[in-house]
Amino acid sequence: MIIETISEVATQLAAAGNIKAEGVGNVCAQAPTGVKPYVNDILGWVKYGVIAIIIGAGFASSGALIVGKFGQMGRAAQIGASGLFWTVIGAIAFVCIYAILNGIVGNGC
Repeated sequence: MIIETISEVATQLAAAGNIKAEGVGNVCAQAPTGVKPYVNDILGWVKYGVIAIIIGAGFASSGALIVGKFGQMGRAAQIGASGLFWTVIGAIAFVCIYAILNGIVGNGC
């Protein structure tokens, strides 16, 4: 009922020419002047730091899995398998988050 009333009022105002709906143009996100090199350096370090952590966690988890299986240590194998699972989930999350942020910020105009 309220939605119908709002719709009716908006239709009457638009018919009278009092409402002008204009979209916002394609605005590009850009770093402030002089900050771009520092932002690129920080983002580069963070990006490659996270990649190094993911690779290190993958190797450590694989090693725990192998040692646990061959050494008859069930708990170590379980921790290695769990760690490998979470490493893959972390890598997927990293790629998704990076793609979303790149989609928002873009490459400039």
